[in-house]
Amino acid sequence: MSTRIGIVGMPNAGKSSLFNALTSAGAEAANYPFTTIEPNVAVVPVRDERLELLERVARQARGGERAALAEEAWLARVISELQAGRPARGVPVPDDAPNAARDLGSLTAKPVLYVANVDEGSEELPSGLAEHAAARGASAIAISSRIESELAELDGDDAAAMRAELGVSESGLQRVVAAAFSLLELIAFFTAGEDKPAQSWHMRDGLTAWHAAGEIHSDIQRGFVRAEVIGWRELVDAGGYAGARERGTLRLEGRDYAMRDGDVITVKFTP
Repeated sequence: MSTRIGIVGMPNAGKSSLFNALTSAGAEAANYPFTTIEPNVAVVPVRDERLELLERVARQARGGERAALAEEAWLARVISELQAGRPARGVPVPDDAPNAARDLGSLTAKPVLYVANVDEGSEELPSGLAEHAAARGASAIAISSRIESELAELDGDDAAAMRAELGVSESGLQRVVAAAFSLLELIAFFTAGEDKPAQSWHMRDGLTAWHAAGEIHSDIQRGFVRAEVIGWRELVDAGGYAGARERGTLRLEGRDYAMRDGDVITVKFTP
């Protein structure tokens, strides 16, 4: 398939020089106007790294590699969906090629969050939007841009009072972040040592304390021994670590403990 691209511009602007630089065609170029009256035409090959990769997969698949065969079949389905005008996110990534979507980097494979701008005081999605989003594997939330703009100009107490009066549960930013975390299957966990400030970390839902240690520092993950874990609400209710130990709510967990959203973790490790 060929595509035509033209170079246009003012006289003596360097069009022919640019044409030669791009095509090596040797068109006449001079530093006075109207050197070229008739247009120059050249045909050049277009290199696309993605095509050279989609080729890599085909060669590996011919060699019988299990992951390559799975990726090739997945790519064929992706191409079919794209040609039908549907996004790539609708094609499940095969277990034998878990990195296929990441390696392809398709824009339409990325998760989508619809944000509807609604009337003030409302948090209801427009009719049909929730169904539209669900049918496409997307999420949707409703926010009043006008209200959020007005609230942004108020201090914290006044903004909270106005939200309560309007019946708006939380800030638009909080709702967008919460919806994005849910869509991306992320959780937040915290580190809050007795002599260190609290810090928030994010990772995929379903991962373990060992993975959480890696988010904090690779050295901590390598030397992982055990983790002290407590839910953030339990820690606050206990008034700190001393109270949590007295209540027995501070737990010792191993590397395979599945982290929960809101966990506070202290990793014990060997340097």
